[in-house]
Amino acid sequence: MLWYQGKVVDIIKETPSIRRFYIQVPELETYTFQAGQHIKIEFPFNVKKNYRQYSLANAPNGSNVFELLIVLDPNGLATNYLFNEVDIGSSLKVSEPRGSFVHKPDADKDICFICTGVGLAPLRSMYLDIIKNNVPHRHMYLIFGTRYMHDMVYLEEMEQLTQRGDFTFIPVLSRETSDEWVGRRGYLHQVYKELFADKPPVDFYICGWRDMVSEARQTLLDMGFSRKSINFERYN
Repeated sequence: MLWYQGKVVDIIKETPSIRRFYIQVPELETYTFQAGQHIKIEFPFNVKKNYRQYSLANAPNGSNVFELLIVLDPNGLATNYLFNEVDIGSSLKVSEPRGSFVHKPDADKDICFICTGVGLAPLRSMYLDIIKNNVPHRHMYLIFGTRYMHDMVYLEEMEQLTQRGDFTFIPVLSRETSDEWVGRRGYLHQVYKELFADKPPVDFYICGWRDMVSEARQTLLDMGFSRKSINFERYN
């Protein structure tokens, strides 16, 4: 595996517990990857497993800068280091991209992205890449589950994408109690069960915590969708 010395060129505090890290690889003219892939960051920890994997959140754009969407784990060594020790200008050892969780184009199918929290990252990379390169498709759905309104990310971008006509964004909040929220409440599984009850041609891309991904995958199989149409990546 190839490793590079990366430089943090920007940090955006998306929510109190979620940040976007922009990392440049100065020794490369272009950091080449496929939408949906992930990288490793090596940390200065005196432990056997001193690296963590993070999905790339941007579409490939020909530059040597990539974006990561990271949530703080209060008990996590790595995210505490990133949130408390890393600033603009900091150096991070980053790997080449890896992973097979990538979009498989099919002009005759809808695409349904299902995610919770920062599981949005690789799916965002995919749908931005599809849009940027005019990849043939029917309609794209993004079902995004999180707990509260203040946990939602990329909202302005989502509003712009929904104006396209081929992109439907459905956020689902599981713990929000405010009357200000007029969207879906509960868990996201009910949404795709309703949308695709008639089993139209659709490919699914699922990412998030292990339990959600496992439940979604099994539910879709029980609905009669083929294993080939269900693509997923689990976060531990």
